[in-house]
Amino acid sequence: GLFAIHRSYYTPFFTHGLRGFIASLPPLFFAYAGFESLAQTAGEVTDSTRRLPRVFVRGITATLVIYFLMSLVGLGTLPPDRLRVSTAPMAEAASHYLSMGGATLVAIGAIMALLTSVNATMLVPSRIAIVLAEDRLAPRWIGAVSPRTGTPIVGLTITLAGALVLLLTKRIGLALNIAVYALVLLYLLHSIALLLLPRMNPQLYAQVTVKVPMQRTLAVLSIVCMAALLTQISWGAVKLLLFWSAIGIVLFAHGARTSRPQSLAVPAGD
Repeated sequence: GLFAIHRSYYTPFFTHGLRGFIASLPPLFFAYAGFESLAQTAGEVTDSTRRLPRVFVRGITATLVIYFLMSLVGLGTLPPDRLRVSTAPMAEAASHYLSMGGATLVAIGAIMALLTSVNATMLVPSRIAIVLAEDRLAPRWIGAVSPRTGTPIVGLTITLAGALVLLLTKRIGLALNIAVYALVLLYLLHSIALLLLPRMNPQLYAQVTVKVPMQRTLAVLSIVCMAALLTQISWGAVKLLLFWSAIGIVLFAHGARTSRPQSLAVPAGD
């Protein structure tokens, strides 16, 4: 598609000004979010401290290049008025520079990409539940693993139930907004923790085996960017975020109470 680009389609670049560009960042952020989920599989990866950082850097870099080229072609080959209302923009853009079979191939590729993304999305929450249960931050039953199949059936079932509720109530769009801002908040907290970790928990920081260049500078940049994204959150998303946070607090309190060591009864006279 690089040879079928119309440069006039890029003008004006910010069709709704700076305010419109900022408003477009949260859904755009969702396309890149989720890479941190790879860390949830560390317990199932051989030599994870050496392998996963390389996968992170190479994977994110490759993804960035691919997304940029896709956007360059999509925005440059499909008229803006049509791109705005298209339900399958990349396939429709492909139909402008490929034969019908080529456009169908792009559509099939998009479906396959969606299925693999959904598969990872369903996988990660159950693994997080296992970690929370093992660290006594949530009730143990949430991270229960089947002794016969080795499958976290409870975590997968809860994830499936939540997905079905969103699907049947047709609130996928709202759920997407909540997921985006929850991730933004999560990245913000991670960046703050990165800056505070060397001072507040030097023992844990000393265990870091991979040193990232300009790590602290990037953490500050991340804090600024994530804070800017949070300015676009809607009140409805805030209320649901607070609701889910309340559920998390209850589960945390329950896990902390049940994991508290029981005091031993001392017989009288001893």
